[in-house]
Amino acid sequence: MVATSRPTVQAVTAAPLSPLGVTALSTLLAVEHAAVYGTSAAGGALAPLGAPAADARALAYAAYAAHLRLRDQLTALLLAAGAQPPAALPAYTLPISPGTVHGALTLLAELDDRSAAAAYAAVAAVGGGTRELVADTLSQAAVRAQRARLTAGTSPPTAATAFPGRP
Repeated sequence: MVATSRPTVQAVTAAPLSPLGVTALSTLLAVEHAAVYGTSAAGGALAPLGAPAADARALAYAAYAAHLRLRDQLTALLLAAGAQPPAALPAYTLPISPGTVHGALTLLAELDDRSAAAAYAAVAAVGGGTRELVADTLSQAAVRAQRARLTAGTSPPTAATAFPGRP
């Protein structure tokens, strides 16, 4: 058995958070709690599917690690600002069943679309290193969603959203 360590939380040089910034980061954190749960569910559903699910499993693991890392960073930022971060729920209703490879990939794309939307909404409410973190979140979520769609067989012209996170 190979020992794995949890990804480290990168330090973000945070600008002071306004009440609007606290609300925006809290909303993003709530989305990330759901994404951690959902990506874990997708990975768990893919685990017994063997070799045909290998690419999807790799995407699920990468998404899980990214959402977990962001969750920890957002929690640290909110605590440093003196705010109470929203707690994770014990369970979430998944918008898509991850019981098949296609279902799991569709779920991964949906979770990253939601993360991109929350990041898009938050980017104007924060500044400094926090804004950089949120903007990176938006772009990384868009890329992960596109990779999941491409792996699911979506045609390249429709796999990406022109303005990720935008309503």
